[in-house]
Amino acid sequence: MQFIRPRVVSSARRRPGPKCLSIAPAAALMFLSLTTGPTCGQQMSGQEAPVKPRVYALLGAVGAQFSLVSEVQTTGSHLSPYRRKTIEALNDVLNRLALHGLDNAIEKLEPESKRIYLTLAFPTMHGVAPPQRETALMSEIQSALKEMPQRLEWDRIVVATPAYGALEKSGIAGKLRGFGLFIEPLCQGGCGTLPGVLLGEDGVEAMTSDDKIIRARTYIAPFSYIDVWVLDAKTLTVLDRQEGFDSQKLADPSYKPLDLSQSAAQNYLLGRVSSLVERSVGDAVTRSVIGSKRGKVEFGDIKEVEPNPQK
Repeated sequence: MQFIRPRVVSSARRRPGPKCLSIAPAAALMFLSLTTGPTCGQQMSGQEAPVKPRVYALLGAVGAQFSLVSEVQTTGSHLSPYRRKTIEALNDVLNRLALHGLDNAIEKLEPESKRIYLTLAFPTMHGVAPPQRETALMSEIQSALKEMPQRLEWDRIVVATPAYGALEKSGIAGKLRGFGLFIEPLCQGGCGTLPGVLLGEDGVEAMTSDDKIIRARTYIAPFSYIDVWVLDAKTLTVLDRQEGFDSQKLADPSYKPLDLSQSAAQNYLLGRVSSLVERSVGDAVTRSVIGSKRGKVEFGDIKEVEPNPQK
């Protein structure tokens, strides 16, 4: 197992500040560290030393497999109604999407934190049952992290890995893992055979490219099924694990299947996948111990309070 350097790690929203490139002694590991504040290794002259920001190592370990699942017409109850295949995503794009989601979530919770970005060359999981792959992968990650003395300078390690879901959820097929696309080409309502049903009156709620909700007969649905793990950087103890599932049904306003052979439809879908992954990863981080330790302030109506009220 090897850690590899991510290709895209910059954050346009980050406050301007110096960038410190750190290369680990081990040849297999390279990482980029971004920080805000004075020049790396220096303190602000003439002022008190600022509170040391927490250091988070963010690890994208979702691999390169993007799932395509489609429902098909079947005539026998013993046959699966779904056809499945995977494609290899190029340029480590899935790990980069996961890293982007982790980075945005941590930045919102702790804007002054220092983040280190890592991606993982995904190990083979042949012979490991899908429900056990999450814990098997985490065991591999912990073993690799033990060889990294740099982690003693970190506070937390936040890892995104694929999760496995056996059951169907929200009209999306079961037995899903990681990132993918569910395709529903079978008519879901208002198919021309029901008397008194007009176009758009029946079907499944889905979103169009201009963010309008319609009743769709067919749809495609990007999905994100991930685990977010929080580790203590020194001991590698798992402090929390949050499963995140999110999907979004998309449809054409003409009530026809989206034509993914067209470049416009492909770009539209890519943007939806990216925002979905960012939201699902961010939600899992916010639900974790990292987000739950932050207090919540609620503002109500202003009321006048007497300094010494008479009883």
